[in-house]
Order: sequence, then C-alpha cells, then structure tokens
Amino acid sequence: MKVIESRAQKDEEKMEIQEIQLKEAKHIAEDADRKYEEVARKLVIIESDLERAEERAELSEGQVRQLEEQLRIMDQTLKALMAAEDKYSQKEDRYEEEIKVLSDKLKE
Repeated sequence: MKVIESRAQKDEEKMEIQEIQLKEAKHIAEDADRKYEEVARKLVIIESDLERAEERAELSEGQVRQLEEQLRIMDQTLKALMAAEDKYSQKEDRYEEEIKVLSDKLKE
C-alpha cells in the first residue's frame, strides 16, 4: 500500500510539474503570438511606407526626366542664341568697318 501511495504521490508531483511546465509553455506561446502580431502589424506599416516611397520615387524620376528635357532644350536654345549673337556681332563689325570706310570717303 505504501508503494502505491508513494507512486501516486510521485505521479501527482510529476503532474504538478507538468502543469507548471504547461502553464509556462502557454505563457511563452502567448508571448510569441503577441510578438508575431506586433511584427506583422509593423510589417504592414513598413510595406505601406515602402509603397508610398516607391510612388514618390517614380514621381521624382518623372520630374527629373522633365527637367533634363527642359535643360536639353535650354542648352540648344542657348547655343542657337550664342551662334546668332556671334553672327550679328560679325555683321556689326562689318557695318562699323563699312561706316568707317564711307565716312573716310565722305571726308575726301
């Protein structure tokens, strides 16, 4: 009888230990679930932020392309204006020379 009681007591102690371990395991699992949910929520936020950042980047790239095109056009316009300035400067020099020649002839 004592053997049965001793064995029953040992079994009861084992059950108590296992119940404690089960409670600890449940607590750990609950913590893990909470952490998972928090990480999943943060992931959704980060993915949303990333999507907005990608949209802004696409818009910025479009603006860069527009600005580069405007710059290219302005560069071409500047070159054309500089060529025209050079051409008209040469004409001005020729006209001044012609005026000088004509003035000298008029003085004679």
